[in-house]
Amino acid sequence: MDKHPELNSNDFEEKGNTLMKDIKFYVILILAAVLVLALWYQWNHPEIDIIPFHFPILV
Repeated sequence: MDKHPELNSNDFEEKGNTLMKDIKFYVILILAAVLVLALWYQWNHPEIDIIPFHFPILV
């Protein structure tokens, strides 16, 4: 711990919290993009059923 005093500071904890918030945001963003692309593909190619349940809008 003497070699790395920054590990004991509150700034290090804040950096970790900010990083986790950023990671969560980008994971949610990627999942939303995958859902939108899946719905778009389902809409344009109804013969290939990639989403097992049918939305009333898509039928």
